Amino acid sequence: MWESKSFEELQAGLTRRLGARGVADMTSGTVVVLPSISFAPAELRKITGITRYEERLLCLLLLLDEPELRMIYLTALPVDDAVIDYYLSWLKDPTGARARLTLLSLGDPEARGLTEKLLDRPEVVEEISLVAGDDALILPFNVTAAEKEFSERTGIALYGPAPDLIALGTKTGSRQVARRAGIPVLDGAEELYSLPALEAAIAALKERRPEARSVVIKLNHGFSGQGNAIIELADVVSPLTGTPTVFCAREETWDSYLPKIEAEGAIVEEHIRGAGEPVSPSVQLRISPGGTVEEVSTHDQILGGPDGHVYLGCRFPARSAYRGTIQGFAERVGRALAAEGVIGSFGIDFIVVPTDEGERVFLSEINLRMGGTTHPFLMAKYVTGGTYGESTGELIVDGAPVAYVATDNLKSDRFKVFTPAWLIEALRERGLSYDPVARRGVLLHLLGAMQKHGKLGALCIGATPEDVNGIYERLLAALGELVSEDPLPEAPAPLD
Repeated sequence: MWESKSFEELQAGLTRRLGARGVADMTSGTVVVLPSISFAPAELRKITGITRYEERLLCLLLLLDEPELRMIYLTALPVDDAVIDYYLSWLKDPTGARARLTLLSLGDPEARGLTEKLLDRPEVVEEISLVAGDDALILPFNVTAAEKEFSERTGIALYGPAPDLIALGTKTGSRQVARRAGIPVLDGAEELYSLPALEAAIAALKERRPEARSVVIKLNHGFSGQGNAIIELADVVSPLTGTPTVFCAREETWDSYLPKIEAEGAIVEEHIRGAGEPVSPSVQLRISPGGTVEEVSTHDQILGGPDGHVYLGCRFPARSAYRGTIQGFAERVGRALAAEGVIGSFGIDFIVVPTDEGERVFLSEINLRMGGTTHPFLMAKYVTGGTYGESTGELIVDGAPVAYVATDNLKSDRFKVFTPAWLIEALRERGLSYDPVARRGVLLHLLGAMQKHGKLGALCIGATPEDVNGIYERLLAALGELVSEDPLPEAPAPLD
């Protein structure tokens, strides 16, 4: 049995072990993948098939290309064997990798964080501790007090920020960190915990910015845009709850929204629209236990929903027109977070506003966790064998850059008749499956959400954005043909 250690002692051991390295640099030991999306259940229920989103990090199975590395992958629901075989098929030795992989499922479909479910099963926690051995670390999707407890109870260090630093990645914390790093933010206010505070912040913004037309309220712990609400300033009345409000989550109302503000806080920002339409690129970084800040990737986010506030997918890399600017801003934010003691993977979203004088860039939010752009980049990097260049923001394969577009939001009720194995083979027969020689084609993910929720994800890799668009359009056409629907319902369009 492992020796009981505090979280701080475990993390100190992680620093000694990894230093300036990250998990991707490991060649031995055990990685415990904890893909728990640890948010409030009320927020999780807004995402169709949320429990199956734990499968997005199956791209990490490709780390098993290292012959001395072992992995424990935890999920709430069992993963189809065909899906596991699909990921391992991209490795040099799938059989050897499978022998070093332990899959552990709880058989629990409830829309609740996986970590909390694990903590309710002490016998499972003990099993994980025993199987992982002494040379292990936990790789979480995000960190809360639950992940800290899981780390202490298993005796395994955790590659992520301490829970007392999580506030730096809330909507309020994001604005405060940005100002400390000297990065512009949109006009607004933070640390709002009541209806009167919201009303006062909106009135003050309207006085400062008489030309502003609308504002967005963001819950401190909202994600994927589902915690946002949009208000037209011309329509504001008192009390604010009587004002026509567009909630980005369809089931949200003021009756459900206001208690969340009072419990977790919110911010108000000027809502920018029109004038060439702003875009929202992002930068992904990681901070090693030794404090080294490393840029991982840049993306343009594909957004939908009310006024484009809901995350649907991404394109890699971010546009060259502002890529260098967001990279520079992200580095400054990364250094500020490293100085606070943050470690692990995280992302920074920006808003780029076209003006007559050029593009203005504002920090939108910091997400101290993995996100919707994490798994597409890791999968693209691992299957292509590419090298990311921080100076250019490109993924280079055999001396040439590659591009991709990815989405988690391909939907049709008719997908429910497909099995993962059948769809994988159907795309292969149509010449769409990723070709490791040509370095182009389609990789599927989120396949576990298909039969119950009619939802799946795809990553389309090609040589150029135009090439990627062509592959994506062929994929949509093939899926439409397979379900006898033209066009495919709810398929997000890639950015131009």
